[in-house]
Amino acid sequence: MIIFTITPRLQSESLPDSILLQLEQSADSNKAFLLNNFVLKNYRSAPEVCLPAVELSIEISKRLHQTVELSKAYSMAGVIYKNKGEFSTALEFHHKSLEINTELDDKQSLASNYNDIGIIYKTIKDYDKALESYLMANALATELGFKRGVVMTLSNIGTIHEAKENTPDAIDYYKRAYNKALEFDILDAQAIALNNLGEIYAKKGDEVTARNYFQETLRIDKKTKDIIGSVYSIMNIANTMVGTKEWDSAAYYYAQAEAIASEMKANQMLYSIYASKSNMYEMKQDFRNAYFNYQKAAVYQDSLYNETKQKQLAEAEARFEASTKDKEITLLKQERLIKEIEIQQHKAERFAYISLIILGSIIIFYLYKRYQNKQLQLFNARMLAQKENHLRAVVEAQEQERKRIAKDLHDGVGQSLTGVRLGLNAFKVNSELNEENQIKISDLTAVVDHTIQEVRTLSHQMMPRILQEDGLIPALSDMLEKSFRFSPIQYEFEHYGISNRFKEGVEIGLYRISQELVNNIIKHSGANRVSVQLFKNGKYLVLLVEDNGKGFEMNKIEKSGIGLMNITSRVETIQGEFNLSPSPESGTLATIRIPIDK
Repeated sequence: MIIFTITPRLQSESLPDSILLQLEQSADSNKAFLLNNFVLKNYRSAPEVCLPAVELSIEISKRLHQTVELSKAYSMAGVIYKNKGEFSTALEFHHKSLEINTELDDKQSLASNYNDIGIIYKTIKDYDKALESYLMANALATELGFKRGVVMTLSNIGTIHEAKENTPDAIDYYKRAYNKALEFDILDAQAIALNNLGEIYAKKGDEVTARNYFQETLRIDKKTKDIIGSVYSIMNIANTMVGTKEWDSAAYYYAQAEAIASEMKANQMLYSIYASKSNMYEMKQDFRNAYFNYQKAAVYQDSLYNETKQKQLAEAEARFEASTKDKEITLLKQERLIKEIEIQQHKAERFAYISLIILGSIIIFYLYKRYQNKQLQLFNARMLAQKENHLRAVVEAQEQERKRIAKDLHDGVGQSLTGVRLGLNAFKVNSELNEENQIKISDLTAVVDHTIQEVRTLSHQMMPRILQEDGLIPALSDMLEKSFRFSPIQYEFEHYGISNRFKEGVEIGLYRISQELVNNIIKHSGANRVSVQLFKNGKYLVLLVEDNGKGFEMNKIEKSGIGLMNITSRVETIQGEFNLSPSPESGTLATIRIPIDK
């Protein structure tokens, strides 16, 4: 049996007391195994501690001729040096591990070797070698039935095709990775593949397809309770909504991501969220909110810089304290360490100065653009005010004329026709007419009755008395009942949160808009079911009219039609918002939001 003890030099490599104690109490044959397990668990969180541990594992494995543990130690060393950015050293260690596993014919370890090598080549942008390594890893994983290895290597191959701008092959590999993850029921791998697909479609500008993938990724993140993944999925969904200019929905998802990130105190995420929100408001030309979110992003950027600087100083101090405890460290090594700390500090300070200069330049440019935009906004505001005044005057004139005509029809023509009818009845009763003339008088009376009814109907359509006397809800109910009475269309009318009357302009405007939407549905939609909802939402009165008809294509809709022009003019007159979109029922959903506090 080979006897091996830890030398004082190796004990001084700043290893935790707990692992040193385990090594002292363990048999020599278990020491490399303990060190490799320690490194595997801690190489991400404590790389500076894991590096001497893996070096010690390599030395022990060589002395005891433990080839399996030596291969593992070489592999972990390669990972640590890759994370440090020392790629040539990392490749050297991975190839040493590859040579051992080739001799041992350990195919599972070989698959891991090729995958790690592929990651390094991808990082240094040598995509051809990266692809070759990933294909080798995938072939071995497939041969062994190593399910997770199959899925992850397929995703990695997809990333290489994406980096080489070979989009169709990238999408194909991502979908293959997802289908395999689905087959093997590996949830986190499903999320990775779906997220990759979402990102590639987002780059192509297909925001709707990208959003579908990100929403499915979010569903899996919630199922696996991956909070960090959930935040990034929510941000990705919001970004696609910015791309399709669905501002309200994007703001809603950004708010969700912000709430979770704030609770987690995740400064990096908060920086990304506020930067994205700033970009969204800049696209909307809402420069006030854009600047507000830009400032918040800058605060978190500064916070991240301070955290990085503190971490660098803490790591430097830890290394310095460890070095002072080692009696064999020479004065020259101490001086070199101090110089390294000073260099890092100088680099951090230079980074801070450059950041401040860039930030100042951005602010100056922003203020200049803001001044230009403010002048343009003033001009546009004047033009908009003139347009609104003109529209308001036209609509008010139309309504006044409708009232006058409706009153004249009802009180003038209607009364005259009623008088004619009464006269005909009196003539028929008081005159001795033969049977033929009696029939003619009856026919004339029927014509007058029909004419009186048409005049009354026309008068009510031009200015419904029920709207003036009872308000918007009864008027809409009456209009819908009369419109659909003789049609095969079934309808439902729901309203809630409304207990008072509104300004005459608002009530008349919504009534006319509803009339126009209903007429369009009857004439053009081919629907057999219509839903009308009217409700109060905060400071807004919201009207939703939805049908299950044939719908329309957004890029082919004729926005110059008279009906839509009338609706748009009405909505603008009462300072509202009008939006048409495909309905979940595959028809059309019209949304009108009217401010009721103006």
